[in-house]
Amino acid sequence: MGMRAAAAVLLIVTFTVVFTNIQPYMKYEGFWVYIWDLGMAGLTAWRTWMFINVLLTMLMNAFTSLIVESIIPPIFWLLDPKLFIYLALAEAVVEVFMAAAYFYPIPLAYIIVAFPPGQWLLFWPSVRWMVLGYAATSCVWSIYFLLFQLLALGAVASGALFVSKIKVKYLFSSFTFTLSSFGLAALTGHVNIGTPLTSLFLTSNVFFQQLLFGGVSGALASFLTSPLFFSALACYLYLEVGLLLVYISEITSPASERGERVAKQLRIVEELAAASSMMELGESVPLSKEALDFLKGLVEMKIFSRPEAAKIEVLHDLRRLKAYLEEVFLKVPNSRSTLSAKDAAPKIKPLIRSSLTGMLLRVSGVIVLSFICFTALFVLRQIGAPLPVVESIEVAQPEIVLVLLLPIVFSFSMAATIIKTMSKSNRRKERGGRGAA
Repeated sequence: MGMRAAAAVLLIVTFTVVFTNIQPYMKYEGFWVYIWDLGMAGLTAWRTWMFINVLLTMLMNAFTSLIVESIIPPIFWLLDPKLFIYLALAEAVVEVFMAAAYFYPIPLAYIIVAFPPGQWLLFWPSVRWMVLGYAATSCVWSIYFLLFQLLALGAVASGALFVSKIKVKYLFSSFTFTLSSFGLAALTGHVNIGTPLTSLFLTSNVFFQQLLFGGVSGALASFLTSPLFFSALACYLYLEVGLLLVYISEITSPASERGERVAKQLRIVEELAAASSMMELGESVPLSKEALDFLKGLVEMKIFSRPEAAKIEVLHDLRRLKAYLEEVFLKVPNSRSTLSAKDAAPKIKPLIRSSLTGMLLRVSGVIVLSFICFTALFVLRQIGAPLPVVESIEVAQPEIVLVLLLPIVFSFSMAATIIKTMSKSNRRKERGGRGAA
């Protein structure tokens, strides 16, 4: 119960931190769109239907034109050269009444009135493709806005399953949904990063102003107090603490399940032993479903006895078993906890203490690496990079972070190689000392 409460608090905090730092209003076509509006699903469905309507109309007209041109004899085109123009004009008019009346952003009534029919064909293809592009763009943007609601719903649903089940798959599902919504908002720059310099996302010059005027301490304080950092840290801590809860649950669940199973069996034995005297006399005694199933299973095991005799034998055995257990519980201290495997269960506090130590080290490493990613210019100056490199425009690009992270990544493999070499050398020395002795 305690782990489920911790998982619930963890989910609520992470969900609140991440989704409150996603800007709820996004500007599209001069209007502010509220992404949490429940009517977004209907708007997305309507715009998707309109896009399909325009696309199918254009395909049907192209198919009809192809059929007409292949069926009508070419001699008709020679008799009246304007016949093809009239046919194309008729297709355009049909297209207007089939799709344009619902969706076209251009006032078609103005086109029909202001221009003669012969000039419609000059700009009609461009209008068609412009309308198709507008329909596709509006459909994509509607789906983009709706994705926030779907991802939030997926995060809540999978998070609720994680709280109730404490399983890794639900933890990763909720983490993926939450992080995907955060990244989806970052694609269009609709994430609150806590600084006015929002033109470049995840680049080295986001905190360049703090580095110039506040130094390292100012940049670090601005970084640690930014909503962007809190959101990323909340996602990472959600994964770290969630994995810790799953690990503790898998370690302690066998002992707790055994304790519950033994306690249930002891209750059944006590219930049947208390009712055995009346049952032997043939009186009906109200028993629980678990006790009836347990008694039925024991009776079925005595295949060489009649049912009534087998039932009486089982009741005698249960009374003897209850007396034996009571004697054991009185004479042997802590026998009840030993029987239920409570003493074999690992201690929670030392396990949490050791896990928190490693978690703090990993979180500190993540914070340091994140600060390096955000302040690549400062790091290059501290390591003594040449002045042309520091003042180059490439420093403002995200790829410069790879140059700083590659030595850190390779340092782990180098440290592992050094440790492996030293351990082999120590083993050789120990073998040599034993051989000399």
